[in-house]
Amino acid sequence: MPSDILPEAVPEAFDPQPAADLLLAAYRAGRQLVELPEAVRPRTMSEGYDVQDRLVAALGAESAGWKLAIGSHKGKRGSGVGRSIAGRVLRDRLHGNGARLQMPHAGAVTIEFEIAYGIARDIAPDAPVVPAAEVVGETRAAFELVLSRYVDRRAVGWPSFAADNSAFQALVLGPVLATGDLAEVARSLVVEVDGVERVRAVTGEDATDPLAALTDLMAVARERGMTIPAGSLVSTGTLSVPFDLTGPGRITARFLGQSLGFTLLPV
Repeated sequence: MPSDILPEAVPEAFDPQPAADLLLAAYRAGRQLVELPEAVRPRTMSEGYDVQDRLVAALGAESAGWKLAIGSHKGKRGSGVGRSIAGRVLRDRLHGNGARLQMPHAGAVTIEFEIAYGIARDIAPDAPVVPAAEVVGETRAAFELVLSRYVDRRAVGWPSFAADNSAFQALVLGPVLATGDLAEVARSLVVEVDGVERVRAVTGEDATDPLAALTDLMAVARERGMTIPAGSLVSTGTLSVPFDLTGPGRITARFLGQSLGFTLLPV
């Protein structure tokens, strides 16, 4: 090799632990970061999920399943990721109808009414690919509360968003629905705050396709060698127009003659 030609530098392997440590500290202190320092920031979705794995392990909470973000066709195209982004539903942040919840700080929490699937059987990463509908055991209404460890979760980039467990804060699980009722759920859906209508269902290209979101999760799990266990919950992305709430309030969804609600307490 000529003396003036040097070999190309090999990029240093990404270490997810420093970013996970920073996010863990933010979780425990109830504070938000502007962004992760560039030196420890994940650059790819795979690196973002590596950080998420370390963060969830450090939190020490059992996983009850997964939540999905960016579930609409429009959102997936615009994000550049091309599919929904996954996070874990932590069992100690899984609540029932009528829950009274307190957020860790006074920042705005995003409220999303969602469809959650109960998974009927183990989905191994090396198993043959099957349609998502074949692994669904039950279909339930849910509210996801989205509260990021970043001041602006949309500004930090999708790998950093994934690193923060995709901004999951809590899931309020509601009644079982008839599987064929999803279109009617959307048509009848009204979300109220303190008894006053706030939003209805998203429409058009902004609408989430729950089975397509579950299909995205199954693809992520295959790539990362993860089994989705039977009994897991998978909350598939917002069916309602998302809205931010600062301060206390009673949030209620009404659909098909049923309701699901929770109360946000003062911080």
